[in-house]
Amino acid sequence: MTALGSVTGLPTWHPPRAVLELAELVLSGALADAPIERPEEQTDAETLVLEDAEGTPVAVLRRDEGEDRLAPVRAFTQGPVRAARRTPAAVREELGEADVLAVPVTSVLSTAGVEAVRARAAAAGQTVLWLAVFGAGRPSALPPAGLWRAVRDVAEEVAAGGVPSVAVPVAVPLSAGPDGGADPAADAALIETVARAYGGSSVCRPHESNGESPGTTGSEIHPAFARERDRAVPPPHRRGVTVFFTGLSGSGKSTVAKALAEALAEHSRRTVSLLDGDEVRRMLSAGLGFSRADRDLNIRRIGFVAAEVSRHGGVAICAPIAPFAQTRAQVRADVEEVGDFVLIHVSTPLAECERRDRKGLYAQARAGLIAEFTGISSPYEVPTDADLRLDTSRLEVADAVKAVWELLDERGYLSASGEPKV
Repeated sequence: MTALGSVTGLPTWHPPRAVLELAELVLSGALADAPIERPEEQTDAETLVLEDAEGTPVAVLRRDEGEDRLAPVRAFTQGPVRAARRTPAAVREELGEADVLAVPVTSVLSTAGVEAVRARAAAAGQTVLWLAVFGAGRPSALPPAGLWRAVRDVAEEVAAGGVPSVAVPVAVPLSAGPDGGADPAADAALIETVARAYGGSSVCRPHESNGESPGTTGSEIHPAFARERDRAVPPPHRRGVTVFFTGLSGSGKSTVAKALAEALAEHSRRTVSLLDGDEVRRMLSAGLGFSRADRDLNIRRIGFVAAEVSRHGGVAICAPIAPFAQTRAQVRADVEEVGDFVLIHVSTPLAECERRDRKGLYAQARAGLIAEFTGISSPYEVPTDADLRLDTSRLEVADAVKAVWELLDERGYLSASGEPKV
């Protein structure tokens, strides 16, 4: 490993989770190489230090003859199910000379799917390597820890039935295509490469083995996965949810958000946390400016707190401007790992927001006194994925709150079946 002292003073980068997971796969030997896209401001740096979520250097990206090469600094300690993870070399050593059927598991398995794997391995005299695969951007009905527990339990069951089985959790970020969306073919190839690096002689995808989705006739969910799904996905009235308002300054989002929080506290059984833009700025994001990077960081901090509220079954109500679609998508992804996310676009027109302008911010922005002001000198990217749109130039606050309340009630977040609804 690179000596920690040798990276002091070098440019640093706290990359997204997907980049850290990709780097770890390379450094562990699960991948021979992988392209890591640097941030725009660091494209010319000869050496770049990658830091984990705690700001600890974990790897160095060095440019060598025009190509980036990774070197480790210290062991990775961040990420889900860390204590159970193992390197490909350690797993291959345990497997020895066995003929190995690698089974990557990315979602719930059916009883029929598990039986198909067991029968195939038994007929061929193979050892089954069960890989609990999770990672940034990868959708799953279960959180990483739940997926791992279910896979581990299945492996123990199959082993008890006479087919040698080994279970390993591994983080593999979802492969993305040129447009940033998921690339199924590339993702399948990436998972197969990792599975073979862990010792798989052949690879079987049980989700596709019997042509049925768990839960359909003849394809019931395996009990191990059913237990974890029940644990991870409580009914809507007990599930954590983040209600995320976005809109221009002066659009009325804070007013509606506060009124909604009061209504929920008074008329529902939910625990409510309000994360308003200005208040968060003072308490959670003091010291941040209004550059795009600082605004993005402010929104990510709000998203982090909202995700924690949702993780524990509460309702988080957020009301930042959140002008950029990419940042809103990151917050949605973070929240949806542990709960549900409802996006409300407060679509009040710019002219009305300027007319209200009780803080005089628009006037200062028009005069050039405030740089990068959303709607004037910095863009607002209108959401295409909003669950509800509210124009407070046409709606009274009470009517806006009623519209949000009805949406939440329709989705079951406010009451259990059979309970009286407000």
